[in-house]
Amino acid sequence: MEEKQKKILLIEDDTFMIELIVMELKKSGFDVTAARTGHDGVEEYKKATPDIILLDIMLPDGSGFDALREIRRLPDGPHTKVIVLSNLSEATHIEEAKRLGALDYLVKTNHTLPEIAERVRQALGM
Repeated sequence: MEEKQKKILLIEDDTFMIELIVMELKKSGFDVTAARTGHDGVEEYKKATPDIILLDIMLPDGSGFDALREIRRLPDGPHTKVIVLSNLSEATHIEEAKRLGALDYLVKTNHTLPEIAERVRQALGM
């Protein structure tokens, strides 16, 4: 019996980044859904119940942390794995991510796409 594809929800507002990350993750065998705003991310989460969320902090409708707080209040929300993927590298952002239960905090400019896919595999215990 083949293992079902792991679902990833990417919450990211940059269209070019979405294309690159989705392409890399699909190539790695993941089922990826993308949302461009925090609100859409929360709605997609409700529909898809992903295995893991890749979350940007700077979104057009507020902070990714706001979306994460909302997701954490939903059924299964507290148990969903989250990796923050941002260009913000201030300690306060990293601390907030940890406080909200993020497993990892990746600064986009410091990681290649294959490295991001590998961190996702590690987070999912693959």
